[in-house]
Amino acid sequence: MIDRIKKDQLLSSLLEDTCCENGICVTFDGSLDKNNYVIIKVDKFYNSLNIEKRPASIDCLIIRKCISGGYGLTLVELKDIYKGQGFDLDNMKEKFKTTFDDFIKRKFKELLDVEFKEVKLYFVSNIEIYKRDLGLKMELLMNVKFNFNGKSFMIRPEMPHPTIKNCY
Repeated sequence: MIDRIKKDQLLSSLLEDTCCENGICVTFDGSLDKNNYVIIKVDKFYNSLNIEKRPASIDCLIIRKCISGGYGLTLVELKDIYKGQGFDLDNMKEKFKTTFDDFIKRKFKELLDVEFKEVKLYFVSNIEIYKRDLGLKMELLMNVKFNFNGKSFMIRPEMPHPTIKNCY
């Protein structure tokens, strides 16, 4: 799957070496071989479309080869949030929904719509997630369920630089 993505004319143009924006990033465990994962910039794809109403989309879609076979999928939205700025809950839900329903299930169905061994959804921001009062929006976001291939997934808030690890 990784090699097929690298050879695909359109998807290969969306590949990046890092998943970073405005100093907000994810890191990769040192045991992960760089040849066993790809980082697809989903927002780069949608921003390149010459359409009037561009759907909101996440920053990075990471696919990694699992140690015991199969693949893991991690969807990452990166957000540099200034004091008091916050984020738009509906926009955040649309980003993940667009990625599942349009990017994976429609646009790149042949390559990406597979049964993944592990699926994770990250919202990486500089909001102090361990504070007692996360705020209503963050609580609501954490309770949103996304259905993908018959399973439900929820978004995990993370502080900058969470580590993407091997899947098994």
